Amino acid sequence: MMLDSLENRSLDKRGTHPMSSVRVQVSCIAMRDGKIAMIKKLNPAYKTYGLFIPPGGHVEPTETIEQACVREMREETGLEVSSLEMIGVITFLNNIIGYHSVCFLLIAHEVNGALSTTEPEKQTAHWIELDGIDGNVTVPGYHRDFLDHILNRRGFLNARVEWLPPDDRAKWTIVEGTSVESGAAEAYVQVK
Repeated sequence: MMLDSLENRSLDKRGTHPMSSVRVQVSCIAMRDGKIAMIKKLNPAYKTYGLFIPPGGHVEPTETIEQACVREMREETGLEVSSLEMIGVITFLNNIIGYHSVCFLLIAHEVNGALSTTEPEKQTAHWIELDGIDGNVTVPGYHRDFLDHILNRRGFLNARVEWLPPDDRAKWTIVEGTSVESGAAEAYVQVK
């Protein structure tokens, strides 16, 4: 997710970038043999530079969520996924630079092929041990919390990640119930 590329747009009267559109994304949870497939972004312009995140990306025009998930997994990891199930939705917001994305999270119940780095100029693909992932600091805190929610079968994930001024700190919320006010779990982390 390339948030920094939007910073050159003009500011509105509040000193923030206006939202131009909402982007639609997918991320895929693909697990095999006690490990999860993740990618590590190589471009320092990404908020997740050098960290492990689930593979995924933007949905192309006329593409379904499922088609985008299969394509992104093939492009980023070389893996073939099928038997997809939608398990969550995450809203990514950065009002400072005018970024708004809604990411549909799918789990692949069938994962085939050999993991490979197919876009070495963009990212590398890795199998990460699920055992101990909750303490793995190379995975962003919000992804660790989201995986905990999913892997411990707490139901459909409805979450939000916001980057806050002045230091671009990430705040994430897992919404439990019908509104944030009625029982949401919140956590904060510094994102570099």
